[in-house]
Amino acid sequence: MTRVLAVVLLVAACADHSSPKPAAPAQRAVTPRSKLPEKVAPLVPRHGIYAAGGGLTSAPWRVVVDDDADTIYAGSSKQQNASSLGKLDSEQTKPLTPRNEELLGKLASDAWTEAPPATPPEPTADYDEILIIADGDDCFYLEGFGPIRRPAAAHLIEMLRAAGGL
Repeated sequence: MTRVLAVVLLVAACADHSSPKPAAPAQRAVTPRSKLPEKVAPLVPRHGIYAAGGGLTSAPWRVVVDDDADTIYAGSSKQQNASSLGKLDSEQTKPLTPRNEELLGKLASDAWTEAPPATPPEPTADYDEILIIADGDDCFYLEGFGPIRRPAAAHLIEMLRAAGGL
């Protein structure tokens, strides 16, 4: 009996009773603001989200969440093969609600830290989407070369379009 008790005490003494180690934070792929596409960069807020899409057979759209101004802008046009840059046929800017700010911020963080696919997606010639998440001079830049297919980024775009009323 003494031997069993000694073994139990030895095992208990050697066990790691420290709290579990927190998971390492996911890495954020950073594109410096200075490396954003020249035509898009002026539309990207200092802190917030820029998303746009369109193509040869699709009408252009754009959503911009500006965390500093607490606004969400959404614009679209009916004409296919038009640019998502500049003036769009239908545009509106509305206040960014605290609920949308929290939800979109969480989804943006998820998209920024989402692991890229092992193989790049096949490009689509007639449609393209761009997603940029800005945190000052650090940005996350993702071009879909078609619709963006990363699950977290695609979900963010879906929610941005809904929040913008598109």
